[in-house]
Amino acid sequence: MENEVFLQEHKYYRRLIESVTDYVVAVNRNYQIIMANELFKNEFGMQPNDFCYRVWKDRKEKCKDCLVAKTYRDGWGHWNVENVTMKNGRVAKMLIKAIPVKNEQGEVVYVLERATDITERQHIQENIDKIVGNLEDMLANRLEELQKSEEKYRTIFERSRDAIILTNPTGGIVEVNQAGVHILGYETQKEVLALQSVSRLFETQEYFRFQEKVTREGFVKELETRLFGKNDRTFDALITSNVMVDVTGRITGYVLIIRDITARKISQRQIEKRNIRLNILNAISKSVSSSLNLDEILNSAIDKILEVLESDSVRIYLLDKKRKVLKLVAHKGISAKLINEPFMQYRDPGDGLLGQTILDGETRLVDNFLRSQDPYVDSIIEEGLHSTAYIPLSTKGVLMGVMCVGSHYPVEFASGYIEFLTAIGSQIGVAVDNANLYENIKRAYEDLKDAQEQIVQSEKLASLGKLAATIAHEINNPLAAVLTYIRLMIKLKDRNQFSCERLDDITRYLATMESETARCGEIVKNLLAFSRQSKITIKRHRVADIIDRTLSLIAHDLEMKEIHLKKIIEPDLPDVHCDFQQIQQALLNLMYNASDAMVQRGTLTVTARRKPGAEKFLEVMVSDTGRGITDEDKEKIFDPFFTTKEEGKNVGLGLSVVYGIITRHNGTIELESEAGKGSTFTVGLPCG
Repeated sequence: MENEVFLQEHKYYRRLIESVTDYVVAVNRNYQIIMANELFKNEFGMQPNDFCYRVWKDRKEKCKDCLVAKTYRDGWGHWNVENVTMKNGRVAKMLIKAIPVKNEQGEVVYVLERATDITERQHIQENIDKIVGNLEDMLANRLEELQKSEEKYRTIFERSRDAIILTNPTGGIVEVNQAGVHILGYETQKEVLALQSVSRLFETQEYFRFQEKVTREGFVKELETRLFGKNDRTFDALITSNVMVDVTGRITGYVLIIRDITARKISQRQIEKRNIRLNILNAISKSVSSSLNLDEILNSAIDKILEVLESDSVRIYLLDKKRKVLKLVAHKGISAKLINEPFMQYRDPGDGLLGQTILDGETRLVDNFLRSQDPYVDSIIEEGLHSTAYIPLSTKGVLMGVMCVGSHYPVEFASGYIEFLTAIGSQIGVAVDNANLYENIKRAYEDLKDAQEQIVQSEKLASLGKLAATIAHEINNPLAAVLTYIRLMIKLKDRNQFSCERLDDITRYLATMESETARCGEIVKNLLAFSRQSKITIKRHRVADIIDRTLSLIAHDLEMKEIHLKKIIEPDLPDVHCDFQQIQQALLNLMYNASDAMVQRGTLTVTARRKPGAEKFLEVMVSDTGRGITDEDKEKIFDPFFTTKEEGKNVGLGLSVVYGIITRHNGTIELESEAGKGSTFTVGLPCG
């Protein structure tokens, strides 16, 4: 009722509302519609005192950003563009304006909401705004980019450490930064601009090459060349260049960015040279570590030196064994006439620069022999040598020789040059030391080998001495039989009893004599074969043959001691790789030891078989039933001069010799023994 009264008092608002072509409603503080024009009613429909948000938006609650609420709150008008659902379901884009209606006291009594359907207009406007906005954004962005580019360009231009030169289409210099002034060696920009054309920085052909490339491709990236600075000073440079064009594509000039790489090139060359030298040192070091051939190492080192250094001649001298004279051991780059001179082949310590270097170990440099005081300078100058470095060769602080590195033309002896030669000298010193050590070791090995052979032979002779008594008895029996039959046949002859009736007897006598004589011959043959000294010869042999030959030498000794022999040979055994006589001697020593361990009677067992779990090895086991070996003695049983026998009966080399023979054949020997029950020696030999 209050609203109606108020509206009656403001009839002109009604007339205003009805006269407009927009949708108009009046809304109180409770968000109820208290009045609406016909257009609104027709399009939206409404019930008395209906809520605006339900009619306008089909919502159950007021809008989050409600224009009515804002207007009541601050007393100001507000507007917004919103989507509104019409009665027919069409969604329209509305420009909604909330206008406060106030009383005389200035209080807002209700709010008029005026809605204009701007769906089509908005669509058209959006298209227009989009086009205009895009243009505006493009222009704004372009202007901003140009401004930033200008600022950036100016900053880069002025602060760049590289030279930046701008030219016109004909190559005339129009601008240069301060770095360019400095790199070209001038004092002011005015001096650079006075050059007029950028072509004056290039050699003629280089400029044509640069111009042709940048014109054809539109840019040049890091073109390496040499440029001229002030007073024709040249320097190494990298040039990056671009063509500048206007909107029509017409060339307006060129941008050249020039970087001075002189220092970098020098460093690069030094690094390359250092890497080459390190590679050479590494190669020499590998040669030293992989070869003991001194001549090969020295000649390889000389080749590497001549490959990387400016020098063209190298000589290497070493002190002889008695350290009394320097001897030339390797050389290249010197004529045969000079190198055959006695003073070039040999040099006493202290004689000339070469001889003085071996005395004090100091490096000596001669950059011009015309100023040298060397006593042999005339011959050196006649050879054409201009300079030489004398580098001492040493290892572990001991001087071993001198390396002379010379050139037939002037050479600058830089510190890196001398350091490199000194490093090579150290490597050569190590090589010489290694070669000397190798020769000493080789000589010691040969001496040791000879000593071992002598020990083996001595032990063999000792074994022969032991065999002598028993073999004498064994030979004596067949000889006695032969002698008896010879005397019998002499008697038959004297009695004239050689007749056809006695022919069978005589034939039997002769056959017995033949067999007994052959038996003696076989015994002697075995002894001679065993005693003969010869070099070790590895061949394929049947292990059964070695065992049989050995047992034939000791058979009589076993018979005299009433020792029972038990031989077990596994069938189809592969051959062993060995020296027949040395393995025979090793087995003979083991069998003699077994025989000695069984003072009277007992059993000697000799077994040959494949080694269990090892296809490429055979085992030969020599077992006895003697007194055995204590645990304490087992650890020393293979030591030289150790024996468990009575003093005077043995020197203790037998098992040591056996161990040496077996290990030299890449074999193994093991002992199993128990005191009072006997011992077993097991020999493993490679086969296949």
